[in-house]
Amino acid sequence: MSENNATSTPEIHRVGEPITFEGYVDDFEHGVAQIQFSLDNGVSWTGYSTEDSLDDIGLNWSFVYTPTKAGCYLLKVRALSKTGEASSLVSGFAFEVLP
Repeated sequence: MSENNATSTPEIHRVGEPITFEGYVDDFEHGVAQIQFSLDNGVSWTGYSTEDSLDDIGLNWSFVYTPTKAGCYLLKVRALSKTGEASSLVSGFAFEVLP
């Protein structure tokens, strides 16, 4: 499985304002079943199904997060293959949210 993710441009993020993260993932051997996101350092993951994707074509993904409190965050992103294997490649997006 491979991932190549582009981070959002450096901006000022504020509580209650949505932030968009985007990237690309592929698994040409098995296909991608889910893109998974974590905001608690990988303790828990929220998955978004991509099961209808074609195995031999990569995926562009987009995730919108609206912070509810100020602080420093790290969004982790990984893919889950159609065989149920979580990618060992985990991308991280560090960002700060101001009041």
